[in-house]
Amino acid sequence: MLYELIYRSTAKPGLTEQDLEDILKTARDFNQANNLTGCLLYHGGQFLQLLEGDFQILLDLYDRIKRDSRHREFLLLHMKETDQRVYTDWTMAFKSLDQNQLGKYSSVTEFTELVTNEKESSMSKELFQAISAALVSG
Repeated sequence: MLYELIYRSTAKPGLTEQDLEDILKTARDFNQANNLTGCLLYHGGQFLQLLEGDFQILLDLYDRIKRDSRHREFLLLHMKETDQRVYTDWTMAFKSLDQNQLGKYSSVTEFTELVTNEKESSMSKELFQAISAALVSG
């Protein structure tokens, strides 16, 4: 069964470009070895990540990510079964967003604003789908 997991976290103070590169290299290597795909977004000192793959591998990875000292204040936004991947060709896509790139989500100043009262964050899923389309077309 294919599952998707979306979480947000806050970057540690002073996160560097090298830290981001290290996170991406580790993620891409692990994801390729474990048939995972996804995307990591970075904006305003926060991460928003979508991961797609096997349920147990995702849970184990999320636990490992929560122990990573490069970020904190984790919030699981979305975990559910899905029929298809959003990021079929990306072991880990990455986008650092500025306010202009958020499009219809431009009122979002922090990823925490993507939390909904529902059991899933449909707004964050829409954002990932929009980013996916932008990565493919441009």
